[in-house]
Amino acid sequence: MRVFVSEFLVGGASSGSAVSTSMRYEGLAMLQAVTEDIARLPGVSVVTTLESEVLFSPNIEVIRVDNPFDEFDLFQRLLSEVDAVLVIAPETDGVLAERCRQVAAANVTSWNCSVAAIELCGDKLRLAHHLAAHGIPTLSTKLVDLDQPPDTQSFPVVLKPRDGAGSCLTFLVNNCQHWEHASQSFRDAGASSECLSQPFIMGRPLSVGVNISLDCQRIECLPVGEQRLSTDGRFQYLGGAIPANISTKGQAAIHDLVVATCRSIEGLAGYVGFDLLLTDDQSPVIVEINPRLTTSYIGYRQLYADAIPMRWLSSADKRPLTVCRAEPVEFVPMPADVVIQQANPTSS
Repeated sequence: MRVFVSEFLVGGASSGSAVSTSMRYEGLAMLQAVTEDIARLPGVSVVTTLESEVLFSPNIEVIRVDNPFDEFDLFQRLLSEVDAVLVIAPETDGVLAERCRQVAAANVTSWNCSVAAIELCGDKLRLAHHLAAHGIPTLSTKLVDLDQPPDTQSFPVVLKPRDGAGSCLTFLVNNCQHWEHASQSFRDAGASSECLSQPFIMGRPLSVGVNISLDCQRIECLPVGEQRLSTDGRFQYLGGAIPANISTKGQAAIHDLVVATCRSIEGLAGYVGFDLLLTDDQSPVIVEINPRLTTSYIGYRQLYADAIPMRWLSSADKRPLTVCRAEPVEFVPMPADVVIQQANPTSS
């Protein structure tokens, strides 16, 4: 089996665009981790694309790309030459859904969620309505007019884009002055008509990775992980630790909530990432669902002797993953020994 792993941010499709260095490093870290794991599967070879500026030499087939036009042509060509495709891309502007739509049109096996599931989870407003309709605890979410700030009693709130990823344009807003600052950022980005508001709720930020077999018959929750976010009101992802130190009650509540949510959304498959808050009374609340590989994968893969992608291929194997270490894994969203030329990473 030949598998094409397509990473959008460093694979050549976004060359020259205004993508943050931190997101590019996260994309590269995920690409490095998952290609190594897929290449470990018996009888499987891996091919990927990389833009010329990325100095990275994995032990797989790499095709260098100079610009997005060449990447587009190569993406289409590889769809006709491989047996399966895994797309790693942000939900922003429908990029992930469109890429997976092309995979479906080429009639090649996808290791991603269905396009319908991606579109639902990628639209934070639709997802909030879906979860509420199914009685699943989540944040109240509404589309807002940035020219009409709420009354002072409504603060603090979180403003975020309807389809954003990587904490882009995400702001903790404590007062009208903060509101105006965040509003201007949305206007400058041309995204003022798609701004969402959610109440700011105190709680521990956690994440859960879920393996769902491609036939959608097996849902396997991985250990709950700790999320480390910046404290500057921008919620930048700084890494995490797995497993998180939480009570048995909290773990059970999160497991049950995540499984129930997965069952409510048709088409979730492969790897899916959940972002949650755990309140003081140990009640979990779903914040977002990422219908794709997430940076937490970097931590999860260090816990197990098995290659996680094997869990996506079949629901027949009921054996649990083989744990290879007892101590928690700590990780940051950056690959080791990799350089993106002409990039100047800044700390969050």
